[in-house]
Amino acid sequence: MSSPFDDPDLRSAFGAAGIVHQPGLANDLLQEMAPLLAEDGIDINDPSTFDMATLNTALARAVERTNLERFTPIGVTRSNALSVLRSTSEAISANKMQDAQATILSIAPEPKQPGEPSVAHLIGASLGLLDSWHRDPSLTPLLVRTRVPRWASRSRAAGTDIVALARKGRAFESIAALHGRYDGLTILEGSILAVAGTLQTWADATGQSVHDLGVAVLTE
Repeated sequence: MSSPFDDPDLRSAFGAAGIVHQPGLANDLLQEMAPLLAEDGIDINDPSTFDMATLNTALARAVERTNLERFTPIGVTRSNALSVLRSTSEAISANKMQDAQATILSIAPEPKQPGEPSVAHLIGASLGLLDSWHRDPSLTPLLVRTRVPRWASRSRAAGTDIVALARKGRAFESIAALHGRYDGLTILEGSILAVAGTLQTWADATGQSVHDLGVAVLTE
């Protein structure tokens, strides 16, 4: 069976929207977005139903809606995601990297039971928080020196990119672009490192511990 990625023009359009051809994963994402694209009259398996300009516009809308749904935890799931961010940030600040890594590796791509946050939930919650913190005028002077903690170089690079995006209030909206540059685990680690680094900088600037600050700002 042919794939939309077999067409070089379509592959380019999908790439511009942050959808890179990774066998299985990319096609699953496309199928997930197919109903949203269909609302704009686009059948991803029938290029005669659209032109490239229409596809680009529809893809941008579909990616935004898909990301909002997949990466926005609510209720108990959000509370549990914040708990993970607190525990990993505390571990990283205490230089207990193995503990932090064990927690990160325990996060499943998809929830195994109600209320369990997924990889996407942790990424989305992290990026949303980082946007709000780094764009808050009362916090900007405190967070300007934020540095990403030491970790594997690729994940640290992702964390540095994420902090730079958050300073513009664009981390969450850049989820698709981040997936075009990094794999899911790297983005997850980078997001958590960015949160940990931000909390450490914030705590140092206000004379608090990361634990106390985490309880104050990562509890719902």
